Amino acid sequence: MRATVPDRPMVLVPLAVLDGESLAPALVEALSTVAVELVGYHAVPEQTPPGQARMQFEERMATELADLAATFEEMGGTVETRIVFTHEPEQTFERVAVEEGCDAVLLNNPATKVEEILVPLRSEINVERIVSLVASILDATDASVTLYNVTVPDDETDRDAGQRLVDAAAEALAEAGVAPERVGRETVVSETPIKTLAAAAGERDLVVMGESKPSVRELVFGEVSEQVASQSVTPALVVRRLPALETDLEKSGESGETESETESQSE
Repeated sequence: MRATVPDRPMVLVPLAVLDGESLAPALVEALSTVAVELVGYHAVPEQTPPGQARMQFEERMATELADLAATFEEMGGTVETRIVFTHEPEQTFERVAVEEGCDAVLLNNPATKVEEILVPLRSEINVERIVSLVASILDATDASVTLYNVTVPDDETDRDAGQRLVDAAAEALAEAGVAPERVGRETVVSETPIKTLAAAAGERDLVVMGESKPSVRELVFGEVSEQVASQSVTPALVVRRLPALETDLEKSGESGETESETESQSE
């Protein structure tokens, strides 16, 4: 298992390449200073054996992943690729994230540029990991970042805690060498926090936030992070809560390749 706060974060990037999904050049650049686990996947119909789909489509998928990996490498990035044919993509992402110790998962949306980054902060649990990833992205780009906290009305305690959280994150970015003029701070009160957060995300080019529950399955297909990404049509990097996730997955016995999937891996 990798360190709790890595020197170089690792990001899981799942792409349905056979369905035409790719990664915008602006996101490739933003991720060029992190390690990337690029997973090309195809959701196989229940009645189709994954091995059969692999025989039919693997060569095409490998070509497309190789081209994308080459783009990362041209920008100085580090990337490993996997090809996965599976009945249950969300379980596959969860397994790969645990196996590789990925720090974050990309929820992909189109991006023409990465100049403004929104970092919603909701608890102290993931702040160090979030800051580490944000600092890496800022190192790869000329972007600015807004540290953001939204609370409901009539909760002064939460507002005070949110302000302290934002201030602590700003200090951590300064310690990581990020110039203060690139870091903004915003605290907001709203009766509809998720809608307010989604609206703020829609005004930026990228969102970096922590997952609210320890499950990559919920991370990719539900919960606050997915709602923000879908409502704002903004790409999002969701930072995992590693210790809880690893424990839950070990208990459930979901690690290791299953009969409902087949994969190959290359560096």
